[in-house]
Amino acid sequence: MQSERMEGRAGKLPDFLILGAAKCGTTALFGALSRHPRVYAAPVKEPFFLAYVDDPPDFPGPGGDRLSRRVISDYHAYEALFADCPPGAVAGEATAEYLYSPTAPAAASAFVPKARLVAILRHPVERAYSQYLHMRHEGLEPLTSFEAAWGEEDARIAKGWPPVWHYRARGFYGEQLRRWLDAFPREQLLIELYDDWLHHPEATLARICEHLGIEPNALPVKRENVSSQQPRWPWLHHRMVEDNALRRFAARRLPLGIRDAITHTVGAVNLRPGPMLDPPLRARLAAEYSADLDLTEALCGRDLTAWRR
Repeated sequence: MQSERMEGRAGKLPDFLILGAAKCGTTALFGALSRHPRVYAAPVKEPFFLAYVDDPPDFPGPGGDRLSRRVISDYHAYEALFADCPPGAVAGEATAEYLYSPTAPAAASAFVPKARLVAILRHPVERAYSQYLHMRHEGLEPLTSFEAAWGEEDARIAKGWPPVWHYRARGFYGEQLRRWLDAFPREQLLIELYDDWLHHPEATLARICEHLGIEPNALPVKRENVSSQQPRWPWLHHRMVEDNALRRFAARRLPLGIRDAITHTVGAVNLRPGPMLDPPLRARLAAEYSADLDLTEALCGRDLTAWRR
């Protein structure tokens, strides 16, 4: 089926994909890579194409319509994202849903079989809590208790709510990695840990650059995770992060360094840290991942003892 849809299509497609996981620093990584002189970063972060090829979603639930509109499911629209890639540059995109998506590995194998893949993994409960805070941050999560939202997940999935609400399910990395490794050779997939990315960003970025076949240039890394923070003035936050005429004007007229400085300054004034995750709750929820953690450890070849504590 995929090969039939690809007939007559020979345009530029990505040379690398950042697969996720969500809330594991993929935005900061993609931002750093976009500053590399040999990288052409897709102008749309998270086009979602490989998860929804020719199948545009119609999500229910809070914010579902907005999420549905963001998805690029048409091949020609996806190809157009890379039309301006200069000769000799390495093109890439980052969609944190790809790691979790059951259909993205087969689609990626069909459309970009030679692509280099990068995944970053984080303790699954901490990842879920960060996702929950993000949805609270966006004003979309109605439940004020993380444990209550965790308990509502199966019902939300049954109603068709989008994967951004799948706090628990997105943490079963072993199952997700196995799907990708069934579709791609192991050497095409680089697996990094969020703790390394957080505490040793330069060394982690150098390994990723080497994996992508580009020089490990000293690139700026923005390490703050603003999505786990809560805005004092939500209207201001949404003006800064959502697509609007002011942001499009700034993208056309202001240098990247100035835009970064404005974003940092506004964030420093408007955002404050979210509440900490309760340690006993973290331990209780983490027990659900015990078996999958063994598989994750085997597939990524890393000691995850720290996650078991």
